[in-house]
Amino acid sequence: MLLAVDIGNTNITAGLFLEDELITTWRMAANPSATWDEYGLRLIHLLERDGHTPGDITCAAMASVVPPLNPILSRAVERYLKVELKELSSDLRSLPAIRYDNPSALGTDRLVNAVAGWEIYGRPQGRPVIVVDFGTATKLECVSAAGEYLGGVIAPGIRTAAEALTRRTALLQRVEIQRPKSVIGRNVVASMQSGILFGFAGLADGLVRRLSRELAPGGPDPVVVATGGLAAMVAAESRTIQLVDPHLTLQGIRRMYELNWPEAAAEA
Repeated sequence: MLLAVDIGNTNITAGLFLEDELITTWRMAANPSATWDEYGLRLIHLLERDGHTPGDITCAAMASVVPPLNPILSRAVERYLKVELKELSSDLRSLPAIRYDNPSALGTDRLVNAVAGWEIYGRPQGRPVIVVDFGTATKLECVSAAGEYLGGVIAPGIRTAAEALTRRTALLQRVEIQRPKSVIGRNVVASMQSGILFGFAGLADGLVRRLSRELAPGGPDPVVVATGGLAAMVAAESRTIQLVDPHLTLQGIRRMYELNWPEAAAEA
């Protein structure tokens, strides 16, 4: 089995693949002060809880945007699961072409989302793809119908913006992000929930429309797929998001690993 690890600024998401099937996922806090022993023991516990053993893992790969955590997770996987945790980067095989000005500056999380979005949703239909990732930052990635990574957009994340709003204002409290009864908020909580949810749905729609005009002028409309923890909630209010895939990043890690280490992937 392949262990895919997505190291984000807030959470670490891990998934187990049996061939091309994602059979289980886990989430842990991204804590650079935790030791590799602590992460190793957590992985052992999660494996055993779901009926697996360390010996079931034959290979592992990670995409990370938190460099200090990379050696910690690598050591944890090597010590406790007895496999090497391969670190993915833009230097490895991914899409047919990368048109980013400086490919080495492209975040691996963005790249694997683009890979999965095109391979799963764009390529089979011969259409370009826009991936919208609602994470710590809101990121939109554009891939042409031919599989060229063209670039994208980075905006504040939903929770990041909401936390900044409460920190910078004396009278606004932290609220649960959920759909209010109406767009017109009749109290402070509902007003904030409306601004956060409907505001980010509008942000996503506005950016998707602008990107679509540049991405596919005169050609087929792009497939728009969303991922991230709040993707389903925002997509329900969106006019442009067509699909939600909560595990798109893990799928991208798997596919990029298969491109670069095909023999090891075949044994997973």
